[in-house]
Formats: sequence, C-alpha cells, structure tokens
Amino acid sequence: MSLSDGRVTVVLFFAICGVVLGNGLLAGNGDRRPSLSPSELDPLSRPNTLLPARLPARSPAQSPAEPPDWSESSEHSEGPNYAAASLDILPLDARLEGRQLAQRLATLRGREQVIPLGTRAVGIYSMSAPSVAGDHRLVNDYLEGFQPYPVTNPMLPLYALAQRKQYQLDAQQYAGRQEVWQTSREAYAFARGDCEDHALILADWLMAMGEDARVVLGDYRGGGHAWVVLFKNGQEYLLEATKKSGLSRSKPYPLASLHRDYHPQLMFNRYDFWQNQGSKYTTRYAGSAWRKQSHYRPAL
Repeated sequence: MSLSDGRVTVVLFFAICGVVLGNGLLAGNGDRRPSLSPSELDPLSRPNTLLPARLPARSPAQSPAEPPDWSESSEHSEGPNYAAASLDILPLDARLEGRQLAQRLATLRGREQVIPLGTRAVGIYSMSAPSVAGDHRLVNDYLEGFQPYPVTNPMLPLYALAQRKQYQLDAQQYAGRQEVWQTSREAYAFARGDCEDHALILADWLMAMGEDARVVLGDYRGGGHAWVVLFKNGQEYLLEATKKSGLSRSKPYPLASLHRDYHPQLMFNRYDFWQNQGSKYTTRYAGSAWRKQSHYRPAL
C-alpha cells in the first residue's frame, strides 16, 4: 500500500491458498479450532484498488536523504519470533499456527508492497508490510508497546511528534524503495517518515498510556492514507498524525464525525484487526459495520 509515497501498489492477493500463505496453513490445534481444506481457502487473485494510488499533499517534499545504516543502529528492530506466535481468524474460528505463518512471511521478504491476507468468505483478516530490514511482518507487530516517555495528557503525543518528526516519502528516504514501514520505536528514533510511520508511533504511545487508540488505513481525498482514531469517554476522535501546524498541548482533538474526507477501510491495534464492511464514507469507527477479523497472539 504505498500509503507512504502516493503510488499505492497494493494488489489484493486474498491468498491463503497458494498465492501468499499456501494450502493447509490453517491447522487444527489444542483449542479445537478446525483445520480447513484447501477448497475452503479460496484465493482471490484479481487486482483490487482498495487504497487509491495518489497520496494527498501533506508536507513539502523533503530532499532525498541517505538511508540510515540499520546494521549499526541500536534502534533497528529485530524481527518477531513468528514460530512462537499465532493468528486467530475469528470469522472462520480457525488459527494460523506460528511455524506455517513464519515460513510464509519469510517468502515475502523483499516484496515492496503491503499484502492483505484474506479469503473470499471473510474478506481481509490481516496484512503484512515490509520493514526497514526488508522482511514482511504482520501490521500488528509494528506496534511494539513503545512509550518514548510517560505523559498523562493524551493531547501531548501528537503535539510532541509534530515538533520532532518530518514527513518524507519512503522512496526518498530509502533509496527508491516504494514501501517501508517503521516500527513505533524506529518511528520515534528517526526524524523522517510518512503517514503510517507517524500513525504507528502516535497510536502506540497512546496505547501505552492506557488509551484505546488504533491505526486506520483508508483514503483521504482520493489518496491512500493512514491516521489514528482514539476512543475516549464514549466519543471517537480522529488524529491526523502528519499534522504539523495548528496544534497545542491544550487544544482538544476533533471528533471523527466532523471529518468526512477520511474514508476508513481497515483498522488495527497491537492484537486485533478490523475491516469496515459497510459504507466507505462512514465517519463511525465502531458499530456493526466494523467486524473484528483476527486476534494476534505474539510470542511471549
């Protein structure tokens, strides 16, 4: 999804069976979740423009910079231990066990696209994205439980990030790579990033404060985009993580219902993944249209 550089390269390989994750990946287990036959895991290889191809103008393009030397950086995040993890696909009452998940994600190394995972029957139940190191990780894993420093005011993280982090497209920052996701720790450590990098560190920081925050993927004025939604005191607030002006420590967050130019399609936190199965023009981020598709169990 080049949410990052305006050339959204997502091709929806709804592919458990043969295209991305292979036949027989859903295995039975001690929780009595059923194994599914290959016929139940129907790949959908038709290209789909889930996220449009043009990113809206946000900040002036930064001049190209040399990519960081991640091999020497203490902030570079090592990959997750997928062999000890699992992914529960809730509508199917099935589980992806760690060994198979690790093997299939390993085959995606070097792919410069975000890969939605799903089936015809249930839609998208998760996504993988290319990391700075080049390996593919489930999107939940980019939220590392990182809090730069403790704060009590939920308006402070957005204000602090606006002062600290500049907007820059992936292709400019990473020597032509079209899609690169920073983990929340990396997103705080490095001064530049695009929309999902901003959204990941903002959401993770808020979650570390005990807030119910989620990263949202969708489109904004015809371009693929990522932002944050905050659920607090019965209200839904939309946080534009790339915003650099008009912020203060005391200015309240805007209600999501006021932002009709944002069209949410997918949403995730550290463990869960939701898909909007209603209107793409909704300004609601909860309710029956949002179906929880999976629950991720990372390695302990």
